[in-house]
Amino acid sequence: MKYRLYSTLSGWTSRNESLESHLGIPDGNTVRYAEVSQVTNPENSDYERFIMPVCTEGSWKCDDQFNSSDLVDYDGNWFIGGPE
Repeated sequence: MKYRLYSTLSGWTSRNESLESHLGIPDGNTVRYAEVSQVTNPENSDYERFIMPVCTEGSWKCDDQFNSSDLVDYDGNWFIGGPE
């Protein structure tokens, strides 16, 4: 799994919608690609950015829909108190 960070909720929402269309979601029991989450640790340089999970394998693999230089690894300091 990789991640793409967005500065605005509208940017995150637009990308989520395009991924759902690309992946054929909703499909069966899957009704959305991702749930919106945000960096909540004010001491993190990405504070208040919106986090898009990017599947790199499996049924919902979609990393080919992103520029690889825009993807980042998970940062356990995105959230106050550690991983959410």
